[in-house]
This record gives sequence, structure tokens and C-alpha cells, in this order.
Amino acid sequence: MTEVIGWPAEVPEPLSAPPLTNAASDGPEVISWIEEHCCFGEGDHYGQPARLELFEKLFLYWLFAKRPDGQHRFRRALLEVPKGNGKSALSSWVGLYLLCNRFSPVIPVAAASYEQAGLVFRDMQINVEESPKLRAMLIAYEGEIRVKDGPGRAYKVYATDNTNDGARPTAVLADEIHAWVSPKQERSHLVLTNGLSKRAASLELNVTTPGFNRDTLAGRLHDYGCRVNSGEVKDDGFLFVWWGVEPERYDLADDEQRAQAVRDANPAADLFLNVADVSARYFQIPENDWLRYHGGVWTTSVDSWLPPGAWDACADAGKTIPDGARICLGFDGSFSRDSTALIAVTCETVPHVGVIGCWERPANAWNGWRVPTAEVEQTIRDACARFDVAELAVDMYGWRHVFEVLEDDGLPVVDFPQLRSHMVPATERAYDAIRNQELTHSGDARLTRHVANARAKTTPRGRTVCKDHPDSPDKIDLCVAMVMALDRASSQSQPYDVLSSVW
Repeated sequence: MTEVIGWPAEVPEPLSAPPLTNAASDGPEVISWIEEHCCFGEGDHYGQPARLELFEKLFLYWLFAKRPDGQHRFRRALLEVPKGNGKSALSSWVGLYLLCNRFSPVIPVAAASYEQAGLVFRDMQINVEESPKLRAMLIAYEGEIRVKDGPGRAYKVYATDNTNDGARPTAVLADEIHAWVSPKQERSHLVLTNGLSKRAASLELNVTTPGFNRDTLAGRLHDYGCRVNSGEVKDDGFLFVWWGVEPERYDLADDEQRAQAVRDANPAADLFLNVADVSARYFQIPENDWLRYHGGVWTTSVDSWLPPGAWDACADAGKTIPDGARICLGFDGSFSRDSTALIAVTCETVPHVGVIGCWERPANAWNGWRVPTAEVEQTIRDACARFDVAELAVDMYGWRHVFEVLEDDGLPVVDFPQLRSHMVPATERAYDAIRNQELTHSGDARLTRHVANARAKTTPRGRTVCKDHPDSPDKIDLCVAMVMALDRASSQSQPYDVLSSVW
């Protein structure tokens, strides 16, 4: 009978992982094979026999766990761990084991760039070059490792739209998937992994450090894995193991607490990861980067508008805005280049933010694409009929003809030009509300993405939100509309005069 067993005290417990059980696993066999055949790649222990640490053995025990029918339980896996914990070496050893122990193996070793793919693949080559036992079974070439006495190969690829759609891999090793951010790269991952269904006992192994943007391949897999491990989603074939920390639990300015955070986030701490060196880097690089690389934390970029975790801390997924609620609407519009956004914010002590509509230019849109103006107008009318709308805050630029008609029809249109005199205080109010958890939101993925895309721009009047550059495809319109609506919702007791702020 399968039973849950206690987590070993000498290994930091992952932030998310399936229960550790006594279920049958090929993990012990894989561990023995690796330590008998493999070696360390580039680094201080180059060419020395591989020796797996307990946390690596635990992951392999999970990865090669068996179902009651004897088949391997997991077909897809994501190992998410901070930098410096040996994930590339572990991935290369798994690849070599599968190459030598599967019938007619085909194993693409993939990454976002050819150079990144070379890191795992180079470790595999070094193993073949330095291990007499592997040299007897495999031949290493520039971009390929072949099985000597039968069909089978591992080969280096990088994420492009030219990835072969007809491949039949036995395993896919995808390295640092947080960097697979473009549509072409995501398409490549899809093409590579789709082929796994054509082979028995196939395995998709993704390894990565956390990234900046949760609306990416890695971010979506991360969120999916969390839901699987929590029981929200049932997927017995998906393995997700995430080592990291919750930064709010530590005073990172304190040396002892920061060192403890390093130990809690990094299973290799005090083994082959130098805690003092990692801790010292806190003062050498931006905090966001330190948390991401060394704390295993999904963060925003260094110039992001919000601190790491601030937006997620305000999420209340079960909350909605009831019909008839007193709200303010915020509208940020474009006709063709960007997106058009309509946000509702409730007029209450702790306001709730909800998305009413979002019209984004598709990534593959033709040059003549336009926002469906009639649909936008009808959505605004429907929202005003559904809720008790105190104000509809809009920047008239480009949409004046639409809002003049709506105003003539009695809708509470308020001109909110996106001038610094308006946006700076509104942005500061929104920033403070989010940082202090004085608002809630439903966790809408589009709004979360737009907030994550928002960058802080310092002006003589103060900070506003902006895109990282004017031609960036990363949208922020829902974030801007939220800033506008939140400003008006929090100012309902004060009469609003658009001229007062410019005199």
C-alpha cells in the first residue's frame, strides 16, 4: 500500500511538489546507473565520477515513479530551481540514461538559443568523452550523440519555427524554458513535445529558473504545476517540483535571515553552492534579479512598476462585482496598434478591480486590423446598464466621437486626459493601494499580464506607468485603465474638475 513518508530534514522542502511516498520507482536504478556511468561536466569537478546529492535522488525517485500497472507515472515534468543547483547536469545525466536504456531513442536537447542548448548537450558530450563505459556505447559528434550498436541519437536543437513537426522523440530535454518567450519559441516547444505521444514511455523534461512574465510557456507551466500539486487540477502524469522562497517571510537586509533564505531556496546550499557568495550578491545586483536567480521567485523586471509579489498578494479569485454595484469605469483605447481596455473598480473602502472588456491586436494580425468600435461601444453601454456607474473615465484622444455620442445619451462620461498632471497622482494612488493590499482583483490573466508589463517612468512630477519602449508588443492598457478607474473610485466624495489640475 502506498504511503506518504516524511520529508528528510537535511533537504529544504520545495514550495510545491507532489507528496513523497513509498510508491515503486525506477529511481534507484537510474541513480545507480548515473553514478556508475556518468561524470561531472565543465566546472571544478570536470571528469570526476558523478555523485548525486539527496535532493537530486529525490527528484529522480519522483521522475521515474511507477503506477500500479508498472508503467511510469509521469510523462511531463518541470523542475524549477534557482541558479547554481545543478539542474543542467542532472538533465544531461537523465538524457544519457534514456539514450542508453530505451529502444531506438530519439532525444532532442532544446533551448531558446543554440548556445543555451549547448550547455546541457556539452555536458552530455563530456560524459561520453570522459567515461570509458559511455564511450563503449556512444559516439559524440559536434551536434549529435549516436548509439553505437543500434538506432538512437540525442541531438542539439534551438527553438525556431523550423522545428521538425514529424519527429518521434522518446524524450525532450527543454532547458531554461523561462527564456522561451516568443510565439516561435513556444511553437517549437509544442511541436517537439507533440511528437512524444507517438512513442511509448516517453518523457518531457523541462528545467528552468523562474522568469519575469507568468504569461509565458514557463509561467503557464508553473501555474499549472501549482494547481496540480494543490489538487485543483487532476493530472497524474505531470510532475512539478519547485524550490524557492516566499520573500515576505525574510528581512533580506539582515545577514542571518538572508543566508537562511538562501538555504531554504537552494537544495544545493552548503553542498556545492556557496551560501556566503550567493548572499553577498544581494548587494551587487538588483533585488528582483537576486530573488529570481537565487531565491527561486517569479519576479518582475528591474524597472517594473510594482514590487515582486505585490499584485499577486491582492488576488481574490472568488470575488466578483455584483450587478447593480456602484463602480467607476476606466477606458484606455487604441484603434489599431495597441489594445483597448475597459476596467471596473468598485466604489468602496477596499475596492475590487474587474475586467469588463479587452480588445488586443492579435500577434499575427494583418495590417488593416482595427479595434471593433461598435462592439466596444456596446460593451460600454451594457456595463452602464448592468452596474450603477458613477463615472466613466476616458482619455478622449482618438475616441471623442464615440464618447460624445455616449455622453449625449446620458452616460456619465468624464474626460481624464493622460497628462502627467492626472496620471502621476493616479499612479501613486494605485501603487500605494496595491503595495498596502488595499484593493482586490479577481486574478484575470489579461490584467495580470498588463500589470506585469507596466514599467515605472520617472518624470519631474513623479512616476507614471509606461511600456518598456514605445513599439513593445507587451500591452499595458488594462493597467492604465485600472489606474484611471481607481483614481475616480477613490475620489467619489470630491467633485472633479478637469481644469483644476492644470491651472
